[in-house]
Amino acid sequence: PEPEEAGDSGKKYVVNLIDSPGHVDFCSEVSSAARVADGALLVVDAVEGVCVQTRAVVRQALGEKLKLCLVINKLDRLIQELKLSPAEAHLRLLKIVHDVNGAV
Repeated sequence: PEPEEAGDSGKKYVVNLIDSPGHVDFCSEVSSAARVADGALLVVDAVEGVCVQTRAVVRQALGEKLKLCLVINKLDRLIQELKLSPAEAHLRLLKIVHDVNGAV
């Protein structure tokens, strides 16, 4: 399909997404995907937080000079499963951001 025009600039963009699991069994796939990408969405589960493999993926992405964008998903689990108050959920999210920044 043809790329759609973006805004008034007249420039056209194509976005290709590569889904590469962060699990340790897929480290070669992460490495391959990082070599052909311009940037990366780092998806972190709000309940699981930053794991050892998350840090490894961050190192790989930075080694390939990718721009990282943190996405925290499954926020609903903080309330529905863990029964956190808004203040506790906020602290959990801050910890995730802090942990990712620490890996950078």
